[in-house]
Amino acid sequence: NPLLDVSAHVTPDFHEKYGIKSGTAILAEAHHEPLYEDLVQNFKVDYVAGGATQNSIRIAQWMSQSPNATAYIGCIGKDAFGETLTEACRGAGVTPHYYITEEKPTGVCAVT
Repeated sequence: NPLLDVSAHVTPDFHEKYGIKSGTAILAEAHHEPLYEDLVQNFKVDYVAGGATQNSIRIAQWMSQSPNATAYIGCIGKDAFGETLTEACRGAGVTPHYYITEEKPTGVCAVT
């Protein structure tokens, strides 16, 4: 599944605010929902087209050194994060072919 990785260097207070221990991985719960908007509003973030398969496609694209040699198919939400994911995928030289749904939001992963 495609994911938008939202990466930022944050303060220890940010981790404490959301009950996250630095250097660990968690599955987001309901009380983590505001975390993504908090990152975007209060920190310098980098956006990366992520998810295991999409990461592999980005590496294959980089290795090919040929513009648009790769493509990726997946499903994203009709939302701002979906638009950002599409831009990040294209920015990596990968041609995205996303099915866009209004039923679910785009998958997002915070990397702090």
